[in-house]
Amino acid sequence: MFKNYFIVFVLILFTSSSFACDALKLTGASVSKAQKTFFIIDGYSEEDFDEWATVQYVGYTADYCPKSNLENTYINVFVYKSKVVGIRLETMDVGVKENEIYEFANNTYGNLSEKMKSKTWFGYKDISVGQDKILYAKQKEFNGTIETLDISTEELIDFTVGEDVILTVN
Repeated sequence: MFKNYFIVFVLILFTSSSFACDALKLTGASVSKAQKTFFIIDGYSEEDFDEWATVQYVGYTADYCPKSNLENTYINVFVYKSKVVGIRLETMDVGVKENEIYEFANNTYGNLSEKMKSKTWFGYKDISVGQDKILYAKQKEFNGTIETLDISTEELIDFTVGEDVILTVN
C-alpha cells in the first residue's frame, strides 16, 4: 500500500516540476532582480518613461521556460516603476499547436475543465493561487484562436492593461 502512494507522489512531483517555469514567479520583483532572468528587460531605466507608464517587453517563452513545452508562445513582461507587475503568455502562431497554454496552465495550476479545450469554448477562467492572480483566456480572432495566461497579483494586475501600457520593440 505504501509503495502505491509513493509511486503516485513521485509521479505528481515529476509531472509538476517538468512543466515548472521559475521565470513566471517574478511578479512583484524588482527590475534589477528580474534582469538576471529576463534579458529582454536589460535596457529598462525608470527615468526613460513617464511616471504613469507601464512598459511591456516581449520575448520567446522557450528562452525563459525551456522545459515547459511552450515553444509556440510569446512571454510578455510588464514593468511599472522598476517593478515587474505582471507576466503574460500568449499564442505566437495560431493553429500551430492548439491548447498549448491550456495544457501548461492545467498542469501547473490545475482547475481548468476539459470542455475548455474545445474549439467552441471561448472566454476566461480565474485560476488564482494564493497571492497570485492568474487568468487563463481563449479568444477567437480573425485568423484563429489565441490563448493567454496572465500572472500578476490583485494589487498589480491593473498595471498590465490599458492605454498606459507602452509596448517596446527589442
